Amino acid sequence: MTKLSPLPSPLSRSARGGPLLKSILVSVEVVTPILGGSSQTRAIDNIDVIRAATVRGHLRFWWRALYAAQYATAGELYERESEIWGRAASKKGGRSAVGIRIDIKHTGEIDTTDVRLNDSRDGKATPGAYALWPAREERNKSTPPAPRRMPGTRFRLAVVVPTGFETEVLNALRAWILFGGYGSRTRRGLGTLKALDDVGASLPRDASRDALTNFFGFDVFAAPAKIPGLVPWLAGAALHVGAGVRDAMHAWTTALDWLREFRQGASGARQPDPSGKNQRPSISNWPEADKIRRLSSAKNGLQWAHRPRHDDTPAWPRAGFGLPIIGQFQQQSRDTRPGWKKGDRRARYLYWNELGSSHPNYGTEPDGFELRWRSGNTEHDRLASPLIVKALPLADGTFVPCALWLNRAYPVGEVILRGVARSQAPFDRLVAPEDKPQFSALANKQSLRQAFLDWLHAKYRTTVVAS
Repeated sequence: MTKLSPLPSPLSRSARGGPLLKSILVSVEVVTPILGGSSQTRAIDNIDVIRAATVRGHLRFWWRALYAAQYATAGELYERESEIWGRAASKKGGRSAVGIRIDIKHTGEIDTTDVRLNDSRDGKATPGAYALWPAREERNKSTPPAPRRMPGTRFRLAVVVPTGFETEVLNALRAWILFGGYGSRTRRGLGTLKALDDVGASLPRDASRDALTNFFGFDVFAAPAKIPGLVPWLAGAALHVGAGVRDAMHAWTTALDWLREFRQGASGARQPDPSGKNQRPSISNWPEADKIRRLSSAKNGLQWAHRPRHDDTPAWPRAGFGLPIIGQFQQQSRDTRPGWKKGDRRARYLYWNELGSSHPNYGTEPDGFELRWRSGNTEHDRLASPLIVKALPLADGTFVPCALWLNRAYPVGEVILRGVARSQAPFDRLVAPEDKPQFSALANKQSLRQAFLDWLHAKYRTTVVAS
């Protein structure tokens, strides 16, 4: 009797006559803290530690970033996106063609301590505090610190996709692991991931333009043939990287410090500490604080504790990093109250109006403020940042600090100071026409993107992967 050959493995289909399916498998580790990721705000999910719905949302975002520039119209983009990732139920369907399964192997510990923004007598600053500040305790609202899941969560991810979509979904997965993360504030490097197996296929060999082109199968940063809309693109994006290190947390905080230094550092963004100790920088060299002073009225006939160096023409350049911007002015001086002792109920430092009329900073400062944007008569309080600062994982096990500025247009509208008339200014007005820039990085720059990236390369000698 002739021996029969073994039967071939059955083809995987979602339904009889349906498309052939392919499973993409990868083991992943989270290497920076996770903030959020639950269906509830300021919460960590202890059941669905890594939620399939959240992962699908991240993959959909990175699919758009990779491929949206290739579609001539928004309608064509919507049809293709819906075909892969799903849409509201209709005659054409609605369910996503992409299936996601997650098998948790290990969960990182949960940290419920408060976030320390700076070193103090009570302890060192929390690593990554510049990204984690929304998790701080809100004592005036009796809100405890938001929990964070520390690095170390590992999971096996299975993405099941029709073979016709395999390449696009695989690249979306690669982009998510490379440039994205899990949870909230991933654009500030939280929830960063690395692949644990088959790293040659899951991560690029280095952070060069050639390596990334080989990794994705095309040049994802190539200049697009059209102007972007509100969907962020990798096409036309800019990428700067620093030196590689083995420690993901170190690479992350390095990239985060780039942004912090540009926004509020004492080497240009702010005046240095008058005492020379550089522990507490003085007034900002950005125009926003002075513009708020110019558009506000000082209380009780007092003058401003810090005289404005900019005129009254509105300019809100840091809105380009994302909105809203909510802030407070420092209401106390650096002068210690005479006779103050530890345990005293009185404030340790004198308020501006307690300094005495002969003091150069005698006066007051504005109350809290919020910058938003407005389109027509409608105000909006949310605009995502186009800038991602994070640790970028590589196949050799190292991480490079990176700054990725996605290619995206500003919405049609203007930036406003909430509740203040005639405060509107266009996006990317870095300096008012009659102002002299107090922060040299803003001088003669056409956009915040150009100002930040030129400053970054000049100060830290970053490698320009894409510009």
